[in-house]
Amino acid sequence: MARRILVFGAHADDETIGMGATIALLSELGYEVRVVTFCWSPAGDWGDTGYARPEWRGSIAEMRRREALEADRVLGVRERVGLGLPTQGVVNDRATYQRVVELIRRCRPLAVFTHYRLDKHRDHRAVSEIVEEAWWKASESVLADLGEPWRARALFFYEVFELFTKPTHVADVTSTFGRKLEALQRFESQRPVLGDILSYAEGLARARGYLIGAKYGEAFQRSSFMPAPLQRELEALEDEAP
Repeated sequence: MARRILVFGAHADDETIGMGATIALLSELGYEVRVVTFCWSPAGDWGDTGYARPEWRGSIAEMRRREALEADRVLGVRERVGLGLPTQGVVNDRATYQRVVELIRRCRPLAVFTHYRLDKHRDHRAVSEIVEEAWWKASESVLADLGEPWRARALFFYEVFELFTKPTHVADVTSTFGRKLEALQRFESQRPVLGDILSYAEGLARARGYLIGAKYGEAFQRSSFMPAPLQRELEALEDEAP
């Protein structure tokens, strides 16, 4: 099976805040990490509302496009795809849902990552709902014109500002956490919006790392939308045994 990972986010910095160090780690381990951003366009021409100064309104989309691509280079992202939807305007409609099904089938990832469903931001909640259901639908023998059916083995939620009470997995990202901070610094336009995001990221990473005895960690929660085969899980545990 190809070592591909597909990460979905609403806005261009979400995946970096939530799992940037994990993306860098997976890239170092030889995985092809691709990112899909709902409110982002390669042309920088969508309705972005993330501007802290009125004079940025006409240029914020291009600023965020450039910043995202710079962050991708730091983290080792293979490709970023934008769906060109307006910020605060992600809707779980038929066209968007089927586009996500198509992207999963085209990428054929080992695992999918997306937003945590319990989030204040309406775009984050919509993305989580769309992606989790599309993960299942992509595995069914329907919508043949959207590609061959594909079932990613797992879907994981990452946390941005709404945190998990009980994460199911924590990645030891001690070796790549510096790259996450470097990538976050690329989002200069968002500093007035996010505040001291670097301190927040470090504090959370230390708390998550503590859970597994590491200096820095990033937490995830595995989706139970589709069950995993028990035998495969037991085999994975055997492989991890000392």
